[in-house]
Amino acid sequence: MRRYRIMPLPHTMKTSLIRAAVASTLMVAPTVWAQTGDAQGAGDFALEEIVVTAQRREETMQRAAVAIDAASGETLIEAGITNAADLSKLVPALTINSGGGANASIFMRGVGTRTNNSYVDSAIAMSYDGVFMGRSSAASGTAFYDLERVEVLKGPQGILYGRNATGGAINVLPAKPDMNGMGGYAMLSYGSYADLQAQGALNLPIGDTSAMRFAFTRNKHDGYNKDGTNDADTLGFRAQYLIKPSNDLSIRIGADYTKQGGLGPGSSYVGRYNAATGYTFIPSGLPDNEGLVTPAANAYRQTLLAAPGFGFLNPITEALYQDYKYTGINAEINLNTALGTWTFIPGWRKSEGSSKFDMPAFNLGWVQDTNTQTSAELRLTSPGGQRVDYIAGLYYFDESSDSNNTYNQEFVLPLQLYTHDASSSAAFGQLTFNATNRFRLVGGARYTYDKKFIDGAIDNFIVFCGGAPPANLSPPASFANGCAVPGNLPHFPTLDTPADAIAWLIANNWVAPTTTLTGGNQNIALLNGRGTVRRTNVPVTDSRTESKVTWRVSAQYDVAQNSLLYATYETGYRAGGLQLAEGTPTYKPEYLNAASIGSKNRFLNGKLQLNAEAFVWKYKDQQINYFTQSASGTLINSTQNIGRATNQGIDVDLLFAATRTTQLSVRVQYLDATYDDLHFITAPPRDNFGCPFTFTGALAGGQPVKDFNCSGMPSIYSPKYTVNLGIEQTFPLGSVDLVASVYSTWRDKQWGSIEYTQHELIDAYAKTDASLALRQPAGKWSVTAYAQNLENKRRPIAVLAAPLGTGQTSFGAPATYGVRLQASF
Repeated sequence: MRRYRIMPLPHTMKTSLIRAAVASTLMVAPTVWAQTGDAQGAGDFALEEIVVTAQRREETMQRAAVAIDAASGETLIEAGITNAADLSKLVPALTINSGGGANASIFMRGVGTRTNNSYVDSAIAMSYDGVFMGRSSAASGTAFYDLERVEVLKGPQGILYGRNATGGAINVLPAKPDMNGMGGYAMLSYGSYADLQAQGALNLPIGDTSAMRFAFTRNKHDGYNKDGTNDADTLGFRAQYLIKPSNDLSIRIGADYTKQGGLGPGSSYVGRYNAATGYTFIPSGLPDNEGLVTPAANAYRQTLLAAPGFGFLNPITEALYQDYKYTGINAEINLNTALGTWTFIPGWRKSEGSSKFDMPAFNLGWVQDTNTQTSAELRLTSPGGQRVDYIAGLYYFDESSDSNNTYNQEFVLPLQLYTHDASSSAAFGQLTFNATNRFRLVGGARYTYDKKFIDGAIDNFIVFCGGAPPANLSPPASFANGCAVPGNLPHFPTLDTPADAIAWLIANNWVAPTTTLTGGNQNIALLNGRGTVRRTNVPVTDSRTESKVTWRVSAQYDVAQNSLLYATYETGYRAGGLQLAEGTPTYKPEYLNAASIGSKNRFLNGKLQLNAEAFVWKYKDQQINYFTQSASGTLINSTQNIGRATNQGIDVDLLFAATRTTQLSVRVQYLDATYDDLHFITAPPRDNFGCPFTFTGALAGGQPVKDFNCSGMPSIYSPKYTVNLGIEQTFPLGSVDLVASVYSTWRDKQWGSIEYTQHELIDAYAKTDASLALRQPAGKWSVTAYAQNLENKRRPIAVLAAPLGTGQTSFGAPATYGVRLQASF
């Protein structure tokens, strides 16, 4: 992948740059700016014109009337980005983290999803090579290698992307086969924590009308935590075939495979909350890299008292792991006709695997999932340049998930076994009326019909002390019965079926050998007479259908040749859903209405780029996932429509080619995101929210229910201020260049979870990366020394409020460094 610098380029190279779509970005240090050649004169220089397809047609990023960031494959390599989660290093508006296993939580400008359940839809639409990926695990399973670019669209994309894009969209676009000649690249790097990264690609023309491209990646490093978690072990392959039998027809077929191993994400205990003293926070005293499965962490764990058995927790002794495989086949067929270009994109994807993980800190989670999806999109795009330009299309999506999930809390063993099916059909269209050469009106709408079905059950095995619930639920009564004495109550291991749970209780002499599963709910007395195990069985067989029309209107005006002014109003919606949660099996769709005014500008003969957008988003019926208690007293993880928010702010991006060898970037975001209405209804043991409450008068499991009013609190993952600064200086040394670059980001304090407890407030932080590279100017080879996180401070990337009263945090990488070799041919 060739890097193009600020230098004179012949006219033919300008054309090849655009065709290759060597994307730079508004969001990173300006290492991807290039000469525009003859357009500025033989000896002048300017910023590169970036071609994107975010709006389903090729256009320069400066002509796209939408807030968009884009990063080339070269930029991703230099930033050390190998997966979607790492994009947050480059996109301040974006946050991606894991709550355990393969499921990811994605937020954009304060809009997103916080969950570790695979059936919950994301609020950010993620696509690979034009194929929408339905599950949040897509962010974990998409390896970043041999990419043409990544595009990040901010704001609802309800017309061209459809449902589940209320907060925005992420497009991952691989480099495509090229019939113009054989070529490729290889990259190898090695750094701290035994960080080995290798990737490469080979492009092979076949005759005059076809070509193939092969690519691979290998990424492996040791864990950043003492217990080995926060490691990486990824292997990926990709193959594509392109054939162009005529100038009007092209067919491209691709297949990819990614395997993800290692231990996976991890976290560390930062403290606990003392219910006896009004939920005051007591720090753990453990370092941020301790992890949860070390002698010190387990020693701390055994000082923690857990409900409803009110016994001290056991050490975590089971082995952690993740083992996931992601496979996909897709195609893109383009046919040029008098009406325009017909594009057909069919796709099939499958993810399967399992993991045992330690987040949140119950004991272990054990997720076993298989997800299969098929999709097809057909659209017609007008040739452009007419009085009325148009895009119209049809879309179909179908997926099926089979899951067996356990979230072990030692005294509570929830077992989820279910099949979840979803389908979606849509028709969409967008018209652009070119009223004059400088003024355009845009309008579009999309009709979506969704259908979902779930068939499964959740079994809970709950240990009570001193009798069946709701008797003896208070700690004093439990202590009187010796519940906190080790060995007096059963602590469940991580099992995956009700039959296994009964067999374990019998084998360890906790219940009578004659104990059988009778179905429904039952109480089983412990043989030592100290307590009871209750088994609850909640079957869920349900379906739901819904439809929605989303729409968009926009006015765009070319103030000058290189200045665009636009105003847009757009709606988006995220589908409602079904869940395995006692008492709340369904939840409704959520909606977002967004208004924005933006301006994109080039000054000083293309040397200075200044873009800005002001936005106001109104969010209603927001789907919030949190731990609460059912009416029977069972702790459940439930998604409910309890949020309404206003997110408003402004983005300002500045790129400046100060000289032929000096480039600067400044990016500032202001975000005021506030929950206008947010109420959590819950009861002990899940009642430690950092918001005022009132009693509702109801009881759950014999305990009083509280209404926590968190209205007026900031939306999570919404730092008020974000500042990104970058500088790159090139020192020509005859036949080679020495290039030094520094990129730094500062984020204001922000909340990382909706309970608003003390440890969930992420303090403001700065993070600085630097590199020094020796490069051949034509991009044939480079040797780079890099260092990331020069401050050597591990910032919190996910804060977890475990319902057992512990506070834990997943921290980002410490300072890392290494050397990278790269060559192209």
